Amino acid sequence: MDKLLVGMGDSPSLPYAPATVWQDLVFVSGQVGFRPGTRDFAPDIGEQTRQALRNVCALLAEAGSGPGKVLKMTIYMTDMTGEFGAMNEVFREFFPHDPPSRTTVGISHLGKPGLKIEIDALAVRAS
Repeated sequence: MDKLLVGMGDSPSLPYAPATVWQDLVFVSGQVGFRPGTRDFAPDIGEQTRQALRNVCALLAEAGSGPGKVLKMTIYMTDMTGEFGAMNEVFREFFPHDPPSRTTVGISHLGKPGLKIEIDALAVRAS
C-alpha cells in the first residue's frame, strides 16, 4: 500500500501533508488553534487547545480513525509554567478515559505571534 495524504484539499501547495496514512497508522502533523478555513485563533490557551484538538480529530476522521484510536501525542507549548493546567483540563474533555501516551514540551514560540500550542498525533485506523 502506498501512503495516503489526508487533509490536502484546501492547501495542495503545502510542502507537507496535514496527515499521512500508512497501512493501519495515521500520522497527524502538528495542529494549532486555527479556526477551520482561516488563520484566526482565540487568544487563550483553553480555546487554542480545544481548536487544535478539534483539528486533530477532523484529520483523524478523514483518515478513518478517531480520538479513541490515538496512541501517542506530542504537545508543544509556549508557556508550560502558566498554562499547563488549563491545557490539561481541555485535554481531559477529549480523552476522559484511557488517554494516549503524551509528551509535552516547552518551546519559545510558534509560527505566528500569539499561538500558544501545537499538537501532533499518531493513531491507528478504525477496524
